[in-house]
Amino acid sequence: MRKLIIFSIFILLIFAAFLLSFQYNLRSFAGLKPLYINDVKILVEVADTAQKQVQGLSGRSSLPENQGMLFIFDRPDHYSFWMKEMNFTLDFIWISGRQIVQINENIQPQDYQPPKTLTPNEKVDMVLEVNAGLVQKMNIKVGDKIIF
Repeated sequence: MRKLIIFSIFILLIFAAFLLSFQYNLRSFAGLKPLYINDVKILVEVADTAQKQVQGLSGRSSLPENQGMLFIFDRPDHYSFWMKEMNFTLDFIWISGRQIVQINENIQPQDYQPPKTLTPNEKVDMVLEVNAGLVQKMNIKVGDKIIF
């Protein structure tokens, strides 16, 4: 009887650990939406409000692999971005009408004031920020279409 109780407790502990792990994984992907470039799936956090756009990825320690932040704007324009309070290097993918129009790779964090800004050469309605190196690794280039 004692062995059965110990075995039952052991099984319950394993089950509880599994449930906690599953809930953590669900939370870490909650709110992420798939975006595709060249059949490459990138899970993106959408920054579609002024507050989310101002905060961006600033202050975060890292960005999981094949994830990014997609900034969506109401109308096309020459939106400027900076790397203030960033802790890791990014690739910027500038998008107009669901087509990539410009790419800036390996943009370094900045500590100095005023921070240098990045602005696209043409008007865009979306900007995708991903970990530096993803553009090269996935062979993403100007002219590629996105599916979102």
